[in-house]
Amino acid sequence: MNPITVVGRATAKPGRRDELERLLRAVIVPTHAEDECLHYSIHQSTTDPDTFVAVERWPGQESLERHLGTPHLKQLADVIGEVLVSPLDIQTFVQLHEGDSAKGVL
Repeated sequence: MNPITVVGRATAKPGRRDELERLLRAVIVPTHAEDECLHYSIHQSTTDPDTFVAVERWPGQESLERHLGTPHLKQLADVIGEVLVSPLDIQTFVQLHEGDSAKGVL
């Protein structure tokens, strides 16, 4: 099974940036505690501070589905739409390997 990379993008409504950041930060520690989590990090745009990107790595689609079913992700899903300009943009990818493997891994 090939690991999958998930990239999720979220942009806060005007005046709701801090609230969105708090919501996103709140799931980092419990996600890191999940046995199948290979990588999970949140990043803020340097050109639009209202925009955040989550970069995740999971062993496969099944592990991602289990992650999405956790209480902390369900709680996030229940409230995050209220602070977003548009729905979450979530995409999944498989990595193309080339070059220095140590520099090509998330």
